[in-house]
Amino acid sequence: MKHRYQFYWILWGFGELSGLGQWLLLRWALPIPAGWLLLMMLVLPFVYLVPNILARHLPLVMTRCLARIGGYWFVYGYYATILLVPAFIVWLICLLHPFGLTLAWWHGVFAVFYGRGMLLVILMLLFIGARRARHPIVRSVQLTTTKPIERDFSVAFASDIHLGAVLGAPFARKLRDDLMALQPDLVLLGGDLIDGNLEYVLWDKSFSGFDGLKAPWGVYAVFGNHDTYGLDLRKEQHRLFSYGIRCLRGQTARLAAGVTLTGMEDYMIAPHAEFPQLDEEDFHIVMEYEPLRIEQAASRGASLYFAGHTHAGQFWPNRMVTRRIFALDYGAAFFGSLLAIVSSGYGAWGQLFRLGPAPEIVLVHVKRQAQTRRTGGSPI
Repeated sequence: MKHRYQFYWILWGFGELSGLGQWLLLRWALPIPAGWLLLMMLVLPFVYLVPNILARHLPLVMTRCLARIGGYWFVYGYYATILLVPAFIVWLICLLHPFGLTLAWWHGVFAVFYGRGMLLVILMLLFIGARRARHPIVRSVQLTTTKPIERDFSVAFASDIHLGAVLGAPFARKLRDDLMALQPDLVLLGGDLIDGNLEYVLWDKSFSGFDGLKAPWGVYAVFGNHDTYGLDLRKEQHRLFSYGIRCLRGQTARLAAGVTLTGMEDYMIAPHAEFPQLDEEDFHIVMEYEPLRIEQAASRGASLYFAGHTHAGQFWPNRMVTRRIFALDYGAAFFGSLLAIVSSGYGAWGQLFRLGPAPEIVLVHVKRQAQTRRTGGSPI
């Protein structure tokens, strides 16, 4: 928990610096007294910080309110910081007085129009991203296998739920309803079930939204890095089990004749965990949180692989980074005979906001390859 608090204090510090930079620009663009504008820019980072470090000590309604305001401030600050860079490049150029451009022009013309335009662009992005994050999609994938499975089946996969001060029991109920509507044979939850504060999630009874979630072959989950921030994976595992969700931590479960599932411990928790031996005759499903062992799963003969973590960037242009970190940061691709799927996630970190791939549930239909019947050695 200490490291988690340090992370939010660091974000607060960057927020204060960004707020100061925004004030230096926006004081020329907005009809607000400079002193009041500066106070607002310096207070807003605290609105983000407080619910993330004091959630358990504040009234529930106050925590939710501050978390949502602070979350939108975070998104605003993210894009405002990016858009400050060209403004201050122009400011530096004006120091050299090229083409008659002066600081007086920067203050009286450039800062006015650029600052107002920056705010308009960010408001548009906030509206688009908030709306997009509230409309999850179902991404369907077809997979034909030669493995001797008894029947066709379907798997519904959702990752990165991030229950906490922003997303609580109503969000969990919506996920449950969306999953149940698909009527899959198997439900998989791919990690980061909580945003990091397990005490708050239990206090808010967020897991109660999963009550009634079921599938013929069961509901299984793995843990992600945000689950570890809750500091008590055993308690989280026990509470999830009370709602019918079995957490796999390096274990393998037999789902049906010829079909097995391995849930890998997150790489951050057990970086040296050995990959289990797989029966070559089985259709084997592998689920882990961070998509780091795709090639290893393929080399062991797995047929289907699920992971999350990346959010497909969540905020543009973050995906430019995730694409370079992971062999597959989003979507579906074959690695040999293994179909690997990395989801953008169902929830969101920080605030319910997305620019880029929509939040999703991935539904995989696994079908047996049609067998060719032969009579007297000749195909029919």
